[in-house]
Amino acid sequence: MKQILILVFIFSISNLTAQVDTTGLDFKEVEVVKTFEATLEDATMVRVNPILAPAKNFKPNYTYDITIVPIDLHYPDPQIRPLAMEQDGPFIVKKGYIYAGAGIKKSTQIMAGYHTARKDAFDVGFYGQFRSHKNNNNYYNQAYSDADFSIYGNYLLKENLKIYGDVSAQFLKRYPYHIDADTLKDDHKWEAKRWLNSYKIHLGIANPEPTKWNINYQLGAKLHNMTIDDNKESKARDNGFGIYGKVEKYFGKGTVIYALGDFNYDGFSGDKDVRLSTATLTPHIKTHIGNFLFDGGVDYLYSSDGRSAFFPEVELGYVLAGQKLQIFAGVEQQYFSNTFGNIATRNTFLSTAIDSLVTTSWREYSGGLRGQFSFLNYQVKAGYKDITDQMFTIQSPDQYQFFDMIYDSGSAIFISGNVDFKFSDIFTFGGWLTQHIYKLNTLEKAWNTPLLEANAYAAVKLIDDKLNIRTDLFFNSGISFINYKGEQSKSGVLHDLNLEADFHLTDYLRVYVKGINLLDNQYQYLYGYHTPGIDFMAGIKWIF
Repeated sequence: MKQILILVFIFSISNLTAQVDTTGLDFKEVEVVKTFEATLEDATMVRVNPILAPAKNFKPNYTYDITIVPIDLHYPDPQIRPLAMEQDGPFIVKKGYIYAGAGIKKSTQIMAGYHTARKDAFDVGFYGQFRSHKNNNNYYNQAYSDADFSIYGNYLLKENLKIYGDVSAQFLKRYPYHIDADTLKDDHKWEAKRWLNSYKIHLGIANPEPTKWNINYQLGAKLHNMTIDDNKESKARDNGFGIYGKVEKYFGKGTVIYALGDFNYDGFSGDKDVRLSTATLTPHIKTHIGNFLFDGGVDYLYSSDGRSAFFPEVELGYVLAGQKLQIFAGVEQQYFSNTFGNIATRNTFLSTAIDSLVTTSWREYSGGLRGQFSFLNYQVKAGYKDITDQMFTIQSPDQYQFFDMIYDSGSAIFISGNVDFKFSDIFTFGGWLTQHIYKLNTLEKAWNTPLLEANAYAAVKLIDDKLNIRTDLFFNSGISFINYKGEQSKSGVLHDLNLEADFHLTDYLRVYVKGINLLDNQYQYLYGYHTPGIDFMAGIKWIF
């Protein structure tokens, strides 16, 4: 399972940029705009469809938050705008790519996408990916295949009103290959194949720019459906819907009142039919007085598993050296719905024998430092969490190749940090680390959960940016588990070194090679499922 995540991560860090000058403008055909003003409050983020949808962990490990204070930003330098182009007319930008590669252990990766946009009208694109691996010559049933497809875009319905959305499908095929399978019963249930097929629809409206009343808004809805088919003998289904909204009102340059809200419903049909509904409402006010920052409000959480709670949320910050150093501290309430679809993003071997759906919630008290230099971004954070119904997994006693969800309340002390150095356009490196120390009410250990996770990376560009090299080192502490004999045990340290290099043959064609798990560590991210070991891949990247 870990190998699958590593393949996805390494493939996702490849450059996906391609843009050429299609205007044919002469330098004289430009107008210099000499004044331009923007503020952090007025700035809007461009929506980019992710090439690989990241797995949503039940508890975030780290954040990259280096924005210090919502001060006025002025850009006096000239901005260049083409004159030969029709000022209000459409222009089209296109971008496409195809990546294809293969590995020595019968591994395959194919990725393709295309995007087009028309100024002040629409942008639309599609994305597809196929991944597979087959190592059953060394380990029986160690194989998988993934296929992902997505169509996304947005359309300007009228001035300052856009509609956006995406439709996606995912088809996963898994072959349980638990290492203790040959020691279990002779009924060969462990040989079962599993298909997970999911479909999602997402639709929303928003204003691209603040209204004349300095108000921003966003409203959306989403549907999802997943079928789980184990060896064509038993079927389960996870489906549901959600709605969400956001509204914010700006007062001057430094104060904003905003509110977030959502409602989600999820139903699961397996051995039993179970349901879970959650709703949140979070009004806040954010402002600053000099170098002092304040963001505070209240969070309301409702969950149909029997809890609802109001909790005050506050973050205080003080800027000591502009963007270079900020001290912050705060309290907040968060939650995660332990539905099959959510957990399956990181554990596809989850059992369908689910008796109930439970919401994990926690109240976090934390503080730290963060800042930004010209070549350095950093954040260090530490704190305490009061947790209700934290989810862990253990092997199912009936089907040992699958995992059951179990829950316990308690507390955790944590520390996390991230740092990114960019010494030049040629060389960058950085990493992150998070450590948790759990104190649980009932369970002896945080089963199948690494307590320490870390990553370090380095990237270099050579030969006038024609050769790009990146290396990543992942490190997780060993996981505690209960083996098939009912004995407590612990795996070894999880570490993984990967290296990728790609060379530009032309502006549109590249070749690449990858070394995966170069230290050949036979780690287990989930007990019983170890990686295939070292692998090498090579392929091409065509951008058009």
